[in-house]
Amino acid sequence: MIFAPSLERLASVGTNDFTEQQAIRNEWSEIFAKDFDHFDSFYDLIINASQTLLDIEPPSRQPHAFTRQSAEVFLFTASDAGYLGTIGSKPAIEESLARHNETILSLVAQMTAAAKHRQDLALAVNALMSLYFYHISYGDVGKRLYADVARIIPDAVMAFPAQAFPFALFLLSNGGDAAERMSRIMIFHVVQRGDIAHELCHEVAEGTIDLRRDCKWLRELGPAIMGPVARAVRDERPELCDVFVSAFVLEPLLCNPQSREEQLERLEADLSILRARLRSFERWLKAPTPVTAQDIPLVLDIAEKEKDLERVKNDFDAWMAEHWDFAVQQIATRPDNHATLQAIRAGLSPFLSTELEQLLSDAAKVTPDKD
Repeated sequence: MIFAPSLERLASVGTNDFTEQQAIRNEWSEIFAKDFDHFDSFYDLIINASQTLLDIEPPSRQPHAFTRQSAEVFLFTASDAGYLGTIGSKPAIEESLARHNETILSLVAQMTAAAKHRQDLALAVNALMSLYFYHISYGDVGKRLYADVARIIPDAVMAFPAQAFPFALFLLSNGGDAAERMSRIMIFHVVQRGDIAHELCHEVAEGTIDLRRDCKWLRELGPAIMGPVARAVRDERPELCDVFVSAFVLEPLLCNPQSREEQLERLEADLSILRARLRSFERWLKAPTPVTAQDIPLVLDIAEKEKDLERVKNDFDAWMAEHWDFAVQQIATRPDNHATLQAIRAGLSPFLSTELEQLLSDAAKVTPDKD
């Protein structure tokens, strides 16, 4: 089997050995550059590895025997696009994914069903879902594959609440019923689990506000997503109403009123996370000098956080007032934002949030700019 040497190497590689994983992807790239027909054999291995993790006996025609450890590392290494550098490789591997689509979706569903006793399957589920991000082109076949995977994402995400699914939001956006599915996920985490801090929920909320103006589709879905979540909070967890507004309205608008000490602590924590990500990125690039803002937006994010930190230290009241005024302008001048906040307000009614009422009141007083 043409993949045998790389699979033998992977048997001794850990999930955090990114250098060796990339070296193996480079080997795969050379294999695929010679013949795209190997993609089907590659997908057979993906299915075999998944079956190994589920303790399913693989077909006798499958020549490679994975251990649980090697199966997990293989899936992690395969869930990438680092071996698709040859022109035409993306459409070719998409065809292989389409041929194996039903089997892969079935495996994800089986892992999801086993999640109650097998949280260790979370990494494999994320890897299989990631294939639909890395191996799909934008065409009719891709649209069908996006629609298929979007149907299973809510159950998978809810089955593994501690696992980050970095492509879940993107994949949901390309499937149908995106608003209903996102609301369902948020209601599960926020209302049923009481997890106000869940990462994916904050990603959705930030997208509905979209201060960076790079997520128009999600901003337009804001009322349809956040309205049902607000109603569920009101009906089932009314004690969370205030914290819900704080987390999913004020924080995305960058105007969450806190004490100076709390804001300093939060900014320091955010900076630590961003700097750690930057160091990790630099190690991955093997950059001889620190990367710049031209290379990665993280550098800009760090610079903005450092600027905020200095302003909070020197004049917290002015910093807070500036952020509040900015939030008011966003609501007053962007109909999607205003509609989302109105949907949240209606969903929480008769509960009243002082901050939400003040934001809407201040926005109503803003005089539109005249052309």
